[in-house]
Amino acid sequence: MLRIRTATLDDSDQIARAHIRTWQAAYAHALPAAYLASFDPSAWAQRRRAQLAEQTPPSECFVAEVDDAIVGHATVGPFRDPDGTHDHRVGEILAIYVVPEQWSAGVGAALMRAGLNYLVGQGLTEVRLWVIADNPRARRFYERFGYIADGGSRMEPVGPDYPDAAPIEHVRYTLRDARSA
Repeated sequence: MLRIRTATLDDSDQIARAHIRTWQAAYAHALPAAYLASFDPSAWAQRRRAQLAEQTPPSECFVAEVDDAIVGHATVGPFRDPDGTHDHRVGEILAIYVVPEQWSAGVGAALMRAGLNYLVGQGLTEVRLWVIADNPRARRFYERFGYIADGGSRMEPVGPDYPDAAPIEHVRYTLRDARSA
């Protein structure tokens, strides 16, 4: 049975493992295989613990559990402007990842609803997100919720360990009124 709840520090290891599995499946066509294979679950868990420990409203992380195993997570908060500041008038889906075995099973939709409900409760009714341009599955998922590609785009480096890899294009999506999603 699917359960959505707020993440705790104790969830960090499971979130990290699920996050890595999701990246390795979802981005196999878009990111270097060596980069995807290099992910260290311990390092990812350590970063997640630090993020959870420092998290304050209007930011929150939710996990999805099936049979007591974390199968996905969503992190929401104020929109991050390109200059690194936060726009506290607009919310952002900072991350939403679901393990491949749970794709199209309603887990992502439940996490999205939890994140949007939380942001609306914080007074943030316009919500944005960034997605890799070459990620049609995710883009269709966001569009089903009413997100619209708004013309924003940016190039992001693959990662610090792969400085010679070509940057990846990300496009911005906006949901004008999360209360209607």
